[in-house]
Amino acid sequence: MRLVILASVAALAAACTAETPADPAAVNTPAAEEQTAQVASAPSQEGQIDWTKAQADFAAKRPADAPVLPQSVQDKPSPVPMLLPSGIVQTASDRPTPPVVTKDGYFATYHLPRYDAIVNGSMKAYTGTGGPAKGDKEAMKFTMGEAVASLAFSRYGADYLIDFECREIDGPQGCITEAEAKEFAESLFVAQTR
Repeated sequence: MRLVILASVAALAAACTAETPADPAAVNTPAAEEQTAQVASAPSQEGQIDWTKAQADFAAKRPADAPVLPQSVQDKPSPVPMLLPSGIVQTASDRPTPPVVTKDGYFATYHLPRYDAIVNGSMKAYTGTGGPAKGDKEAMKFTMGEAVASLAFSRYGADYLIDFECREIDGPQGCITEAEAKEFAESLFVAQTR
């Protein structure tokens, strides 16, 4: 047993020294510090919100059965147009969770039978590359993980992300397909604007 542990420690030490730079001063160069800072905090781009268009959609496209936002949410308006889904049927044991307003947006959670849907809106678009966002920001981008799926898009100049956290993975496509995720996103209506 000791021999196995000692061999493991020796292998780990060898691996660590193999990755150590030959010149320790090279680690503290301005380029290395800049690269580390860029990875540590992804740059953001603040969007210009089209409040006029959001207000027009609020008046014209609000469903008749749209839920009324709690007073706590009404008193603290979101810095972006708040998009919420209509026609959500939650389980009887779930009480609706009011949206939470943050300094740059909001998020709202819905507990549905096959997944939890978290709708996020933000005035800042985060990029991992350090460059500007590429392509059509309004085009919906669907990504799939092991037990999650995400749909990102832009509307009114704000960035939105819907995370679908699966309760069970019962098929090769998980708990939600791209078409179902896009249908959920299309059901979003403007629930709050300035």
